Amino acid sequence: MVQPQRQQTKLGRQARLFGFLALAAVTISLISVAAQLVSTAAPLWRGGPIGDTILRVAKQTVLSAPALFYVVGLWRARLVFRRIGRGEIFIRPNSQGLIAIGWSLLTGALWAIAVSGLAPVAPDQSVDQLLRSTEFGASDLALAALGLALIMIGRVMNTAATLKAENDGFV
Repeated sequence: MVQPQRQQTKLGRQARLFGFLALAAVTISLISVAAQLVSTAAPLWRGGPIGDTILRVAKQTVLSAPALFYVVGLWRARLVFRRIGRGEIFIRPNSQGLIAIGWSLLTGALWAIAVSGLAPVAPDQSVDQLLRSTEFGASDLALAALGLALIMIGRVMNTAATLKAENDGFV
């Protein structure tokens, strides 16, 4: 049997590692979205057509929105794991954090599914490219399901936090 103090130390290390990886993923994602928007707007700096370029930038912004929802979910997950690393496990802010993460994933996935028709498609697209777009649709459905699962886990944790607070009151 693993001793509680040793287990807590291991959990703290894992939470710090996750926090670092989540921060790196957030940073890379934000840089990627910014680079996509800047590259789409690049014709404006070279005197290109304003109306067409602004339309493409708006379209790219709409297509990039799911990534921003996922970034919010990662940031919230980082906060939850920071509290867990400090030993605060069954508390209301963690359950609310899990629910918020779930909503971020669900919203991002549903947004991605809704705007998938805006992605550029070539008329002579190969079967391989069509299968790849189907795969992305399946990924979005999986993220939506994961978001719903996290919402439910968060609600269960909320009940657990309430029971823990009641039990702590009896002691």
